[in-house]
This record gives sequence, structure tokens and C-alpha cells, in this order.
Amino acid sequence: MERIYEALIILKAAGTDEELAQAAKRLEEPVKKLGGQLDNAVSWGRRRLAFHIARQGEGFYHLLLFRLASDQLGELKRVLQLNEAVMRFLVLNRSDHQVAASAAASAA
Repeated sequence: MERIYEALIILKAAGTDEELAQAAKRLEEPVKKLGGQLDNAVSWGRRRLAFHIARQGEGFYHLLLFRLASDQLGELKRVLQLNEAVMRFLVLNRSDHQVAASAAASAA
């Protein structure tokens, strides 16, 4: 069963903004390889972390909104955990109402 998910991924902020943007783009590939459909991708850029993670004070935030079969979600999480550039990530299951509300808010 295909569901709508939202993933917030924090990358290590080492490198230039262009390199980090390319690394964020590479995070979209596993979704497509697993048969998912990417609906939206937004880079929030460099942000200061509330607390240090792996001795890093800054992170590069990237938000993905995608559709993926629920049985493939575990594999996507495994791929993100194995990626050395990823410090932390959170994947949430989104309902249609929440997606419509967030799309309306981002359009305004």
C-alpha cells in the first residue's frame, strides 16, 4: 500500500553550499529507486543545531515529501542510516489533510 511520507534529513554541514545541495539531491535517488514518487523537495540550508551531534554545531536541513509503498520504508531508513553524510533523519506518515494544509501554507 502506497502512503505519503515526509522526511526531514540533517546532513553534516562540511563543504560549500553547492556541495551540500548536490548531496541533498542525492538523497532523493533512493526514494525513486525503491519505486517511490517524489512530490516535493525543499532545502532549508545551513542551520545552527540546538545541541551538538557528533561534534557538529551546524547542519544542512533538507525536507522531502514523497509517496512510497509501506513495505519499502524500512529499506529507505536503512539506506539513510548507512549514508555517512546524514547526521539525523525523521520520517513521518502524512495524511491527505495534512499534505493539503501544508501545500496551502507554502503557497501563501
